[in-house]
Amino acid sequence: MDYSKIKLENERNSHVTKRLNRLNTWKFFKVIYRENIWRMFGYNFLMVICLMPIFVVLLLAGYQQTLLQQSLPVLNSFGFSTGAWINLDMYYATEIHKSNMFYGWMTVVSSMLVTVILSGGFAVIRDAFWTGKLSAVGVFKSLGKGIKANILYAFVTNAIISLSVFGIYAFYTWLRPIVLWAAIVCTVVLAIIALFVVTYLMILCSVSVTYKQSVKQNLSDSWRLMWLNVLPNLIHLVLALIPIALYFVFQNSMLQQLFLIVLIMFGGLYFPLVWQTHMMKTFALFHPVEVKKKKQSKQPLPAEEAVAEQEQSEPAKKAKGKKSKSVKSVEETVETPAVQETAEADAIAGSEEDAYAQPDADAYDTEENKD
Repeated sequence: MDYSKIKLENERNSHVTKRLNRLNTWKFFKVIYRENIWRMFGYNFLMVICLMPIFVVLLLAGYQQTLLQQSLPVLNSFGFSTGAWINLDMYYATEIHKSNMFYGWMTVVSSMLVTVILSGGFAVIRDAFWTGKLSAVGVFKSLGKGIKANILYAFVTNAIISLSVFGIYAFYTWLRPIVLWAAIVCTVVLAIIALFVVTYLMILCSVSVTYKQSVKQNLSDSWRLMWLNVLPNLIHLVLALIPIALYFVFQNSMLQQLFLIVLIMFGGLYFPLVWQTHMMKTFALFHPVEVKKKKQSKQPLPAEEAVAEQEQSEPAKKAKGKKSKSVKSVEETVETPAVQETAEADAIAGSEEDAYAQPDADAYDTEENKD
């Protein structure tokens, strides 16, 4: 595959001052948490609101199943429910299947609001990654620009993902009564295929929200970017989806309430933060931010000038007197273009300390104008 065809042109960064970010996801989160704690919680709640319809449908589905179980007769109980109900298992399975199909379609419809996360949510993290603050241009301004730039990509992506998940479940429930082992094998294969499809669509949304290109170029760049770092892409997607898996793990446990509190506080921003930060670091491989020079070294004199200076006689040097010394001291303080070109840029990265904590924002240096 020819990766040189990846263009990633026309960054959507005219409204921000692009600065260097060398922080990992955790340190980046600590910076925006420290700098913009209230705006961060506000952004998190906006993302939670987009996920809320899905959880409401899931709660209604669970409540419906509880009512169904309570309506069934209990064997050996007091009253009219002492007898056995013929074909009770078949009736219960049929009702559960109907309920799951109905609320499954309801979940697909309710998930359409997640489109805001895949467009506006990604744009907020994009601007924060470049500026170091959620409030640099405003959360709502970033949301609006992201929705305007990426709404169609995000809507199609969201529809394909939700229908794929529901389709795999429907296929499994249809094939399981026929051949159980075939249903399991086919479900695993379809899940692996869906994982790659979701990865590609997530990359497509990140590309379209960050760069202004044609649809053909976005599709082409996203395809090549997926295979360029296929393993890191899959790993970060799985990491970004961990809260969904934990929700079902803790659903009937004592840790459910604690997990819900954490989910409400940080769950909304977790997915766009983890995924979009990973993609922004990938984009930086193709369009690195130039480092603003902080330390400058003195320019060594040419060899000929050094020899000529050594050949000067001692009386001639004394004749210059204080005037020559003062002129020399002034000349030493003048910065030349060669001094700037040989400056040390590695001081910006530092060690493993939080680069944002530096007073001059060394980790976020302004991008120099390109010719």
